Amino acid sequence: MINDDGLQMKGLKKLIESLFDEKRQRAGLLIDEALSRAIAVLEESERYSIKKAEEIISSYEEIATIEARKEVSKAEIEMRMELLKLKESYVEKVFEGVQERLREFTKSEEYRSFLLGELAKTANAFDAGEVLMRPEDIESLDVKKMRKALGGAIVKPFNIGIGGFIMISRNGKSRIDRTIDGIIRSEKERLRGKIAQDLFG
Repeated sequence: MINDDGLQMKGLKKLIESLFDEKRQRAGLLIDEALSRAIAVLEESERYSIKKAEEIISSYEEIATIEARKEVSKAEIEMRMELLKLKESYVEKVFEGVQERLREFTKSEEYRSFLLGELAKTANAFDAGEVLMRPEDIESLDVKKMRKALGGAIVKPFNIGIGGFIMISRNGKSRIDRTIDGIIRSEKERLRGKIAQDLFG
């Protein structure tokens, strides 16, 4: 026969076990609930992080596209500038050749005849007081023909360059540049402008 103390112990043990079971179940439910909440928070955090990362990537892509366009534009301008320099160097070489041939031309009889014709034509249309010419051109021209072409204008030696002349009015306020160098300069500027127009529109 079991005494009352033994029954009470058994009952106490059962009570303790049932309380432990209840607490274990309750703890298990709380853990499951906390785990579910943690998973939900992590999933929300992951969605937020992915969204933010996509926004940042999109922003960087836009910035990268703008920067790439800037670099392409810069490279295009630099390429056009290099092309312009290259073309200008070719223009310079062409004009160096032209100048050399014109220097040779100034030694010919044809040049002297051309020079006298230009002097006469310009002096007739202009009230010439003074004419500046290369010393070698003055020496090579027939003095009588030159005086006839210029009327009363005074001829003075001047370092002109390749050839031609500068005519100054009697009052000194006007001048006409008929030098070969002046013609070459204006032709160079015209060609430079044309090249720049072709390259840059």
